[in-house]
Amino acid sequence: MIDFVAFEVIAGRGGDGRMSFRREKFVPRGGPDGGDGGRGGSVVIVADGRVSTLHAFSDARLRRADGGTAGGINQRHGGSAGDLVLPVPVGSVVSSDAPHSQEQWPVDLVAEGVSVVVARGGGGGRGNRRFATATQRAPRFAQWGAEGDQATVHIELKLLADVGLIGLPNAGKSTLLQAWTAARPKIAAYPFTTIEPGLGVVVIENDAFVVVDIPGLIEGASQGAGLGQQFLRHIERTRVLVHVLDMTRDNPLADRSLVDAELASFGHGLSEKPRLLALNKIDTPDARAHVDLLTEGQEGRLPTEWGEQAWLPISALTGEGTGSLARRALQLVQATADAREPASDPPILRPRPRRGRFTITRASDGVAVISGASAERWAETLDTHNNEARHELFQRLRRMGVARALRRGGVATGDAVRIGSVALRWE
Repeated sequence: MIDFVAFEVIAGRGGDGRMSFRREKFVPRGGPDGGDGGRGGSVVIVADGRVSTLHAFSDARLRRADGGTAGGINQRHGGSAGDLVLPVPVGSVVSSDAPHSQEQWPVDLVAEGVSVVVARGGGGGRGNRRFATATQRAPRFAQWGAEGDQATVHIELKLLADVGLIGLPNAGKSTLLQAWTAARPKIAAYPFTTIEPGLGVVVIENDAFVVVDIPGLIEGASQGAGLGQQFLRHIERTRVLVHVLDMTRDNPLADRSLVDAELASFGHGLSEKPRLLALNKIDTPDARAHVDLLTEGQEGRLPTEWGEQAWLPISALTGEGTGSLARRALQLVQATADAREPASDPPILRPRPRRGRFTITRASDGVAVISGASAERWAETLDTHNNEARHELFQRLRRMGVARALRRGGVATGDAVRIGSVALRWE
């Protein structure tokens, strides 16, 4: 199972604004009528219950959203592009390094329909009509569309299940999963037959729960031995653990202690989860003898912290006791169920809007560097080689308070300044 992917995304570029003037037979001096460009599409990750794996992203190829279209004449605005929506399994954990994002990453998509914007589309440029004023009635410039965010997206899959089956390799977890559900995992008489987690639904009369069978754990699993960390993350979200013990082994309680130690070492609350102990393989005489020794109170008795009905003898192969174990697991699931109802309208998590704040620093070459999303966007979307456009940029920077800050920093007219990727002389 692919449970971690990383790939690049690029949100759509905004469409350019149009520079045009009315041209009609009886209107020889028509005013500016250039339309605005459309917004570029964003890249959105959405939790989809119909998707069960991250296989679609295993190629790590670049995903790109469409750009907005340019504005037209006669005040026609360009069309905005649709978002690029990427479905992932419910339970995915998403993070992004989008430059303008202030989201609290990572974001946990724990419910169907919850989505998050990982790269925001660029805004459309303004047409020249938007720059017309009482003193500048015929602006001969328009604004370019802004580039969309480019980011690296990381997605980690943590399966959502009610019950997790844990235990050493070849303890009989996959056989129990098959006895409980219609799942048909690979089963064989050698360790590590299961190499990736498997899901199934256990139906009990009018109720049901989801169970996940993770590959067998070995000593050092919490530190990564045998891909243990990758396997353990899949039971982080489970409500109940069923520890399957192979009662044909010489010391089943030692096996239980080994797995308990790995859960405690891994952390993330695994050792605090409600747990059932399934004493498996009682269809064999040796296993049944071990169970009798434990239940008769002789040396090696089961610890009392398991509580009443916390352990049940079963045979996953013949089905003996598996029904009682399933009903007990369902009782624990219901007892630990979260009482909060899911929201009727799943939230859409979006990066916070760009702020008008800015900072001024000095580069190693002494050039004043103006940093700030709004200032950078205006500098990168106006043609500074056009006198009117450059004047518009300086006017907007003054209204932001940049001019006062530059004066306090010792910058005079004619000095070099840099705004984002744009270098110019301060006027």
